[in-house]
Amino acid sequence: MAETTKKISRKDISKMSFGAFLHTAREPYRRLFSYLKPYRRRFWLGIFFGICFAGANAGLVWVMKHAGDLVMPSTAKPGSSLPIFLRDLATPGPDGRSPMGIVVLVCLAIPVMMALRGLFSYLNAYCVLWVSQHVLDDIRQQVYRHTLGQALEFFNRQKAGDLVQTVFNQTRIAQQALTSIASDIVKQPVTIVSAVGMMVYYDWKFTIVALLLFPLCLVPVLIVSKKVRKSAAREEEEAGGMMVLMHEAFGGIRVVKTHAREDYEAQRFNEANQAMLRFVMKWRKAIEMTGPAVETVASFGISGALVYAWSAKLPNGTMLALVGALVLIYPSFKALSRVQLMMQKCLASTTKIFELLDRAPSIQDAADAKPLVTVNGGIRFENVTFTYAGKDEPAVKGVSLQIPAGSTCALVGESGSGKSTLLALLQRLYEPQSGAVTIDSRALQAITQASLREHIATVSQDVFLFHDSIRQNIRYGRLEATQTEIEDAARMAYAHDFITQQPQGYETVIGDKGCNLSGGQQQRLSIARALLKNAPILLLDEATSALDSESEQRIQAALETLTKGRTVIAIAHRLSTILKADQIVVMDRGVVKAVGKHADLYEKSPEYRRLYDLQFSHVTA
Repeated sequence: MAETTKKISRKDISKMSFGAFLHTAREPYRRLFSYLKPYRRRFWLGIFFGICFAGANAGLVWVMKHAGDLVMPSTAKPGSSLPIFLRDLATPGPDGRSPMGIVVLVCLAIPVMMALRGLFSYLNAYCVLWVSQHVLDDIRQQVYRHTLGQALEFFNRQKAGDLVQTVFNQTRIAQQALTSIASDIVKQPVTIVSAVGMMVYYDWKFTIVALLLFPLCLVPVLIVSKKVRKSAAREEEEAGGMMVLMHEAFGGIRVVKTHAREDYEAQRFNEANQAMLRFVMKWRKAIEMTGPAVETVASFGISGALVYAWSAKLPNGTMLALVGALVLIYPSFKALSRVQLMMQKCLASTTKIFELLDRAPSIQDAADAKPLVTVNGGIRFENVTFTYAGKDEPAVKGVSLQIPAGSTCALVGESGSGKSTLLALLQRLYEPQSGAVTIDSRALQAITQASLREHIATVSQDVFLFHDSIRQNIRYGRLEATQTEIEDAARMAYAHDFITQQPQGYETVIGDKGCNLSGGQQQRLSIARALLKNAPILLLDEATSALDSESEQRIQAALETLTKGRTVIAIAHRLSTILKADQIVVMDRGVVKAVGKHADLYEKSPEYRRLYDLQFSHVTA
């Protein structure tokens, strides 16, 4: 059973107390971290290098202590605190100082430890980044695939720009949070513990005085956290709005151009961009404030510790090591303070991702659904009623219709009469509220959606072509098709000649939505795609609407060849294109008014006669 994540709005996040935030964030971040499981070996290797980094810090403090004792001796015998195997080498000369060789050797240990520290830090960052990038890929793939699996009604209600924002940008933000948390949640605490351990070992009183005020470092973090939550959530909201603006402007560029609205769209984008940048600055300022605030509060502890060191007359080497340990602790404290701020920023994005993943498609394959293997093509609508979401009146109401296998059925009627809705119901893009649709006496619910649609080819009046080559656009009908099969389909659609006249022939990239081609050329490619699919059921929704008369005649000839032995349902406003159909279905306001051939309908159906007379100017004065 899918987990559910409660929807959280920007206002919810901004009003949360810190405790409420932690409670709310627990489930989304637990699920986010579950994506680490396939990469746990590399992840734990990164954690290991993070611990090694902390160990190198402790080693650096140890080296600084002994280097300080040699360089600034404050005891009777310099080097007396060195390990046994080095003490004899550090025996002071007549001037009371240790030999240059041992001083250089011990001091060189400092850059060695720094190099080790840097190496472990790099390996930790590399491993965690590698894991987080793979997690990002997994999340994006899952979100994108799950979004594509939603029913058509979902896309009717969603803004495409919002979906792009969620799939691309919000998954990236979630990955950044995972990187920050996974990298710091172990590395920084271990670094702090190891450094504090060395400090306690050398002088526990100094440690207490120096760290006494460190708990107060949390105060600045708590103060700015609410501002971060509010500003970060608003930033994501504005970024989503900006994505919608761009998507609509680019998608409707022809409308923008023909209305000369470039400046208007640029101003809208600028306003959205400025709003987003304002909130970026707000939350970035809030986060950057924590560093100086933490340092300022901690500096009081350091001042007290230095006073203690003076009064206790601490040895110079010990003092150097203690101060060095404090310096190493600061970055870790600052990094930890930003972890929860980053978590707060990313909560809304993480929640939205899982909200989308938890949304079950409204149309799903039944558990016992079987693939459609062989199809004769007999179609039946049995008392089908369907109403679009948000509408009061049914799009189709009580429709009963039988279409024999291998026959051609034409749907006619005014716009909004329910013709296209029947085609959508047959493809199971929507689910009827009552009644049933069957193919070869099998209910659509008993058939897997993918196999159903593989057996149906569609040519729509709304042609959509991809920003890709002509070959790839035709090949979309059947991905395993050969070049010869693609060219044969193009010839049948009377597209081969104009394709070969393109700069790169079949490899010519046709631009966004086929913008480099004429409307008639676009539609012929769409028809070639359907021809290539070679499905037993063919749906034609104004398939020749964008063609000139000569091209239409050629396409009609090709379609006549194509329709032989196939079940065809055609929608055509030009009644001349469907006069030879085996049956014509007259629809009005979602209801089937009459079914028959042209001659009978013209004589018996007032609705059909009116449509025919209007189109052919047979209306009497």
